[in-house]
Amino acid sequence: MDNDVVLFWFVCFACAWPMVVIRARGQTAVARGWICIYAGILVVCVTGWWLHLHSLIYVAAALWACLVLTPGLLTMAYSKQFFLQQYGAAYRLARLIGWMHPADGWRERPRIVLALDLVQRGELAGGSQILQELQQEKSLNGLAATVQLYRLTCQWDELVAWAAEHHEQLKPHAQFLPTLLRAHAEAGDFAGMFELFRLEQKRIARLIPTTVRDSCRLVLFAFSGKVQLTQDLLAANATALPEPTRRFWAATAALAAGQTEPATRELEELLPNADPSLRLAIRYRLARPCGAPQPLNEAAEGLIQEAAREQGHEQSFGAQASLFSRGARATQLLLALNLVMFGAEIFAGGSSNPETLYRLGALFTPAAQAGQWWRLATALFLHFGALHLTMNMLALWLLGPFAEWALGSWRFLLVYLAAGICSMGGVVWFTRGTEEMIVGASGSIMALVGVTAALMLRGWLRERALTARRRLGAMALVIASQTLFDSVVPQVSMTAHLTGALLGFVLTLMLPDNLARASAAASPETRPAGGLGPSGAV
Repeated sequence: MDNDVVLFWFVCFACAWPMVVIRARGQTAVARGWICIYAGILVVCVTGWWLHLHSLIYVAAALWACLVLTPGLLTMAYSKQFFLQQYGAAYRLARLIGWMHPADGWRERPRIVLALDLVQRGELAGGSQILQELQQEKSLNGLAATVQLYRLTCQWDELVAWAAEHHEQLKPHAQFLPTLLRAHAEAGDFAGMFELFRLEQKRIARLIPTTVRDSCRLVLFAFSGKVQLTQDLLAANATALPEPTRRFWAATAALAAGQTEPATRELEELLPNADPSLRLAIRYRLARPCGAPQPLNEAAEGLIQEAAREQGHEQSFGAQASLFSRGARATQLLLALNLVMFGAEIFAGGSSNPETLYRLGALFTPAAQAGQWWRLATALFLHFGALHLTMNMLALWLLGPFAEWALGSWRFLLVYLAAGICSMGGVVWFTRGTEEMIVGASGSIMALVGVTAALMLRGWLRERALTARRRLGAMALVIASQTLFDSVVPQVSMTAHLTGALLGFVLTLMLPDNLARASAAASPETRPAGGLGPSGAV
């Protein structure tokens, strides 16, 4: 496999696709820095290809790793620390991202996080001063500083009035929606909260990171007095918020539901050990308990039930199972086998040495036709070079845990091996008369794409789950992109990839899965009513 060709197409896709997504979501105005970076890397990469300067392709790949991948990973870590309210760690990450990606407001973002850190440590005056200074900026950070200042000081009525005045400036920035929804509820404007959620419902369902999406639903459930839905949401996102914050929101839902005595007791127990910013929120809640008027009208109930269904669908069809979980043992085993066999290739003479690969079991068409059919299986665990192995193992890491969780370990292994072996058989059938040598887990990996597509199609047809439909579209895009890649890279077997994807899809449709049970467990209609337990824990 020609590494230059692989890198070229990878970099092109990794830069072109995000620009399409940014454009489709109407985020061009808030992501100009990223667009410039993607476009610049594309220019370098295409120039290298056009002028046959392959060194430029490697430069483009290095730029992508340094200017896109690394800041992206750091941003994910920043978002996690921010929503965990670990503002000290978030501040350090924001500074680092600001140096690597100085556009799109990241140079000023650390000051906002520093202000939150100061407030959390009890220095309300110092944090407020920083936010007041940033308020003067006519930028995203100026808007963020204003929203945070009103939130920290519990000036909810003022925030509602200010948001109405600056509606056009706030509209492109969906990250403010949780706070704006909360402001309406805290100010007693429940009609405004429901209307804002209704207007932004489709955008909320697509928000990234998912913690922002969940925060919007948390506000809706809690202030509507939906105790069980609030607790389910908090339990499903236990790592996204600190325990005191989760208890605060559970108590808020209980208050709104009329469970005044246990909720008040819970808030009073939280008060002494809460950090300064949470302490202000608790005091505000105790002084001004509020909740949507009960019973809710039909439109509000429908909105809540729809949000709950979407939440359940995301837990079932959008789950990101961990590779390191107990439910991913088969995926771990497959990864280990591939790595062991790659080590054997290196030890036996090199992973790009055809003789070494043949001795270890590569699929060689004449040998298979002569009766060495075992090569159809052994070839799945051999790879031609480190890049080939890395790409396949990353795909297995991303796709394997979910497919295994959905199908169960034994059915997952059956589909992975059967589709992989049959994809190799397809190569032998369609390359009769040639002397091709094939190695790699790509047929099995594409089978996992087919598995995911079948699961999502079943979820869409069975439950009309929008999450399943979106993920089905993503799998279709993967197959289309792989087919395009195969058509321009002669060293790659389109037959193996398409056969694997088709078999994974068909076999999964013939097998039972665990998603129906998981979705039923997450459905709001199947949950009993609940409230705060004796200990007040979520």
